[in-house]
Amino acid sequence: MNYKNRPGEKLCSIGALKNKEKPVISIVTPFYNGGDTLIETANSVRNQTYPYFEWIIVDDGSKDKSSLKKLEQLEKEDDRIIVYHKKNGGPSVARDYGISKTSDCTKYVLFLDCDDLIDKTMVECLYWTLETHPDASFSYTAMVNFGDKEFLWEKYLTVEQEVMENLISTCSMVKKEDLLEVGCFGIKEKAMYEDWNLWLKLLAAGKKPVRVSAPLFWYRYRDNQGEFSRAKENNEQAMKYVRATAQTVKNDVEIIQFPREGNRYAIVSSCSNMILPAYKKTKKKKILFLLPWMIVGGADYFNLDLVKRLDHKKYESIVLTTLPSENTLRQDFEQYASEVYDMASFLDRSDYINFVDYIITSRNIDMVVVSNTSYGYYMVPYLKGKYPFIPFIDYIHSVDFRDKRGAFGRCSMDIDSYLTKTYCCNKFTQNQLETIFGKKRVETLYIGTDDEYYNPAKFDKDEMREKYDIPKNKIVVSFIARLATEKRPMMFVEIAKKLLAKTNDFFFVIAGDGPLMSEVSNAISKEKSIKMLGMISESEEVYAFSDITVICSSLEGLALTAYESLSMNIPVISSDVGGQKELIDDSVGGIVSYHENGTKKDYQQEIEKYCEQIQRVYETLDEKRKNCRSRIQKDFSVSLLVKRFEKIIEESIEHEKNTTLDGKDSMVIYPLALENFYDEYYYFCKNYLEKKFSISYLSDKEKASLSSVKTGLKAIIHRHGAQREATIVNDVVRSVKQLGKELIYFVRNIFLAIPAGVKLIYKLIFR
Repeated sequence: MNYKNRPGEKLCSIGALKNKEKPVISIVTPFYNGGDTLIETANSVRNQTYPYFEWIIVDDGSKDKSSLKKLEQLEKEDDRIIVYHKKNGGPSVARDYGISKTSDCTKYVLFLDCDDLIDKTMVECLYWTLETHPDASFSYTAMVNFGDKEFLWEKYLTVEQEVMENLISTCSMVKKEDLLEVGCFGIKEKAMYEDWNLWLKLLAAGKKPVRVSAPLFWYRYRDNQGEFSRAKENNEQAMKYVRATAQTVKNDVEIIQFPREGNRYAIVSSCSNMILPAYKKTKKKKILFLLPWMIVGGADYFNLDLVKRLDHKKYESIVLTTLPSENTLRQDFEQYASEVYDMASFLDRSDYINFVDYIITSRNIDMVVVSNTSYGYYMVPYLKGKYPFIPFIDYIHSVDFRDKRGAFGRCSMDIDSYLTKTYCCNKFTQNQLETIFGKKRVETLYIGTDDEYYNPAKFDKDEMREKYDIPKNKIVVSFIARLATEKRPMMFVEIAKKLLAKTNDFFFVIAGDGPLMSEVSNAISKEKSIKMLGMISESEEVYAFSDITVICSSLEGLALTAYESLSMNIPVISSDVGGQKELIDDSVGGIVSYHENGTKKDYQQEIEKYCEQIQRVYETLDEKRKNCRSRIQKDFSVSLLVKRFEKIIEESIEHEKNTTLDGKDSMVIYPLALENFYDEYYYFCKNYLEKKFSISYLSDKEKASLSSVKTGLKAIIHRHGAQREATIVNDVVRSVKQLGKELIYFVRNIFLAIPAGVKLIYKLIFR
């Protein structure tokens, strides 16, 4: 997370509206002498992609003339902003006053303090999540803390835990009718944990919360300032309200939190009851990208390069993703795309199609690009039928036959008649799509790389080796990839060990992380000449200190690592999977045959071949280096890719101008896809949540079974009047669990601290 790239730095409108509606949402902000941060907060509000809101600012007796002047000016600039003035009573009273001033047509109230910020999509995402879950009452997002302290606040919500500590941010959107039902904040005293008390009141009334996993709320953290800090100072009195309300909370309130697997047999429902905007068309052509996620990987950097390098005077990009993920590249995409939405963070799978439909209509999309997302593919028939004049193209990086369906090759084949054209990253994959899947409109569009960014002239090799503690007198062979099965990092370890048994000339580096990280780490624990760097965001620095790159994958399209390495003048030795041979030959490295269903003997022979190729390239290293960078600049630079893609946009739009297609029956394909890919999606949800929160994530069936057991146990406890004793036992169990977690962290940190301390002493004394 780059905490400097925060929302509200500047005012930027999404465009002019076709239709004007009464406010659906009221944003309520208490204000007291907050002029120093007001404009940044105001920009983040006025930049919202959902426009049907009113912003009620309640001046709580401000004395600062400069702040009051800014309020006055702000109210004149936007007719959605209304300022009220009252005597000082504290933020709780000010918020309740603001609620009383909301429009009669307001359905939801969003609370926002005058020094905090909201991502430009936050109002839209919370509106959609509450509208698509009408049984829910209030919703909030993960929180970015910035200012005096910088960290992400992401907690898995349970009613039990919320009673003990507040996990829900003040900046939440609540149904207005539910607020009125529980008496709003209702606290006259200042600094009383009033927001925590409100969430407990809503839970006590059986109101369901929704936790949106995307970090869309930015909380300005100020040491020893603000209502939260004052409430901590006044903790004993503040907790009286909380404890009293907590006693009325039951533990059986359902919590909706994303990502979640949703129903296996989902029926796509209409969103016709929602009040949605439509924007006027601009001169720019708008490209919608349907992608699985925004993570560190070759396919994702290809997508980012397109979004980044398209001519922004002519084209505008909107990105929608479909799979649960940390989305580590989200901020990079946001820097160049006009809008970015992680649909898994606020929608059920069945609602994706309605949201995509809405984006196409409201933003006047000119072309849709689908890549590596099953859900994206199976939305196309319905969307193409509704918008026949819009070209839909797909981009395929590789065909994975370990997937029984043939992965995205099969997806593309299933909807081929709805696609304008299919593009892929190499001739090998193109041939597979044509011969195996029978596709006729396929063309190769090489990924390419940024030869200006990956330029060896920008780096000093010795300096980079010193930075990463790499020996300067060795030939460095690097493996730069995600540590996953298809990348075969364990094979690289065996290659390294085999060569090191013969000579001391080499040093091996592994850069990346992934599910096999522990296994790889254990395998090299005793090897002094093999080093793991973990995930390195500046991969160009790894190339800069390397002499040879090895790619021993069992599956690739055309690896981005190969492009980048050659651009940095580093020879590449690769398996002959995918289109690797189209880029790599003996003049810039070497190719090793891959045995798809090979025996142990075949596997060992592959290792031998890699060793031979490394030795061969090592012996002619200077000669190979002369050819590497020129090969990229001639045929494989990203600038060539973008020029070709811009031409594809224009040709595709022109081609589809007069297309007619009846897609009224094609909606049935999407519910079938939801059913077919349920297990896969459940796996992604489970993996994301368990890794993120260290919890045991259960399927709906497992939850129902556990709920039945809990209900029966509660009945027995109640029948015997043992509630107090059960509570004590439960508190002890919870304490033991927490103590266990802390003990694990303590032991782990001890083991990490010992070698770190030794290394620190060594560097301080001997260097």
